[in-house]
This record gives sequence, structure tokens and C-alpha cells, in this order.
Amino acid sequence: MKKLVLVYNPVSGHADFKNKLDEILERFQQHDCMLMAYRTCRDNSALPEFIREAGAEGIVVAGGDGTLHEVVNILMRNEIRLPVAIIGSGTSNDFASYLGVTEDLGTYIAQIAAGRTRQVDLGRSGEEYFVNVASAGMLTSIAHEVDPRLKNSFGKMAYYLHSLGELPHFRSVPLHIEANGQSFEEQAFFFLIANSGTVAGFRNAIPSASLNDGRLDLLLVRQCSIPEFMTLAAELVGGRSILGKKSVLYLQAESIRVSSDEGLDSDLDGELGSKLPLDVVAVPGALEIYC
Repeated sequence: MKKLVLVYNPVSGHADFKNKLDEILERFQQHDCMLMAYRTCRDNSALPEFIREAGAEGIVVAGGDGTLHEVVNILMRNEIRLPVAIIGSGTSNDFASYLGVTEDLGTYIAQIAAGRTRQVDLGRSGEEYFVNVASAGMLTSIAHEVDPRLKNSFGKMAYYLHSLGELPHFRSVPLHIEANGQSFEEQAFFFLIANSGTVAGFRNAIPSASLNDGRLDLLLVRQCSIPEFMTLAAELVGGRSILGKKSVLYLQAESIRVSSDEGLDSDLDGELGSKLPLDVVAVPGALEIYC
């Protein structure tokens, strides 16, 4: 019987995963998989010992992008090289959505039981890894201002509703970009450095992104009029790419540095990061995932 540690966040998304726990256990048992549940808390420093003591052959993470971010960093820091499965149960499940593992849980559990995996890249900023995206700018600030109760009630829509209310206060910031031996001086609303093509709930934000090309993808929205910005947002919501638009800077690189004269906070997978400058590198094939 395959032994797996289930790391679940009891408050992610609508906080209802715990109500599905028995069903999840039953489904895995039907595939000869033993789940040993670890409930996340404020301090998860005991997780590495829990995994080792359990003799786990893999990790199943149930939560949003932030939960996945924390677990992956714990695994990397403790040199625990086990394949990771993702059950997206958070407000934002961008990485799981990009992998396509959120649509049919039964099929995905069968794939986990069969040991079907692939190697994917990670991004790294200093000693911190990110699975899906690093960012900074107005949208990053807005995301951290959304009331958790609103997120639990409305999910991703909470971000959009809050963003609409902040549109009159949108302002650009000066950014200096260094990548591929080139430098760019931009006045921008925000930037994203992505590992996958799905960011901020937009499934087709960066269609040329790949999880195993050893590169990261930078998308920056330059200062533009509010109507023009709304048009870009509408394109993204509609699942259409905005790459090639005059208000958008896009590039791929193995390493990217972003700095600013303003004290901007960065964001890694939805979690508050350090202030700019942000130095990120791609770490090829760093994570094995069930898929």
C-alpha cells in the first residue's frame, strides 16, 4: 500500500475541505493508498519530521497557492525530495488549474496511485522558492488588502470587486528591469514573473509559458489610461492573451532583476515577500509533481 502524507489547510478557500476529508480518504483507499493527515497551523516546523516518521512516498497538498508555496519551501529547505500532488481547495488555485488537475479528482487520484509524475521548474528569490508567480505593483498591494472574509465568501471574485473599487486610485511606479543582458526603464502599474501560464485566475495570461523550459516569463503592464487598462483586463478575463499589446512588456529569461526607487513589497505565490529589488532565477526540474 502506497503511503502518502496529506497536508491540508483547514481554512483555505471556503474552509470546507475538512468536510470532504472522509470522502478523500475513501477515494485514496480504493486505490490502495494510505493517507496520513497533517493539519496546517501557524507554525508548521514539525512537518518535516512528520513526513519522515510516516515513511511517506509522496505528499498530497490540499489548499491554495499559498499553502502549496509553504509546503514546497519546507520540502526544499529540508531536502525532502518526494513527489507532490495538488488538490486545489483555496481561493486561488492557479498552479493546479494550469496543470489541469482540478477538473476530475477521481482520475487524478488514480494517476497519483499509479505514480505518474513529471519534473517541473521552480523560481527562486534569495532563499525563498516560488511555484507559480512573483509580482509587485498595484495589483499585488490590492490582493493583500482584500478582507479574508470576503475571499471566503466570494472567492476570486473578491479580488476583482476590490480592484474595481481601487481603479480611481491606480498609479504607476518606476521599475528598472534587467534580463538577458538588456535593461528596461518602465513606468508600470505592475509586473508578474511567472512559471506557468495561469496567473491571478487568468488561464491564458501567458500562453507561451512552460514548466520545464528552465526560464521564467515576465509580463509587465505599462502606465496607460484607465479605459485602456480595462480593455486589457477584459481580454484576460475572456481568456485571451495580451502579449504583443503596446502597453505590455513581455520577455523570457533564466534570471530577472527588478528594482524601483519606491519601497515596493514583492509577492511570492500570493504570500508577502521582501521589498524590491527582486532577484529571481529559474531552478530547472527542481520539483517532482504527480500529474
